[in-house]
Amino acid sequence: MEQEDTKEAGFIGRWFGFAGWKAMSARARILTQIVYRVFFLLGLAAIIIGYGTVTGSDPGGLALIGMVGIWFLLFQAMVNFVFIEGSR
Repeated sequence: MEQEDTKEAGFIGRWFGFAGWKAMSARARILTQIVYRVFFLLGLAAIIIGYGTVTGSDPGGLALIGMVGIWFLLFQAMVNFVFIEGSR
C-alpha cells in the first residue's frame, strides 16, 4: 500500500508540478482528458500562428522551443489550478 505524501508542495511544485495531470488521470473521464490535451495543442498552435503573424516569419529553433516551454508551463499551471486548487 502506498503512503500519501502529506507534505505541502512548494510554490514551483504547486504551480507547475504534475499533480493536476495525475488527478485528472485518476478522476476525469477519458473524454475530458482528450479535450484538455486537444486544448493544449490548439493553444500551442495559436501561439505559433500568432508569432508568425507578428514577425512575418515561421519560428525556428530557439523561438519554437521557448514557445513550447512557456505554453507548457502556463497550461500546466491552469490544469493544476482547475484539478487541484479548484477542488479544495
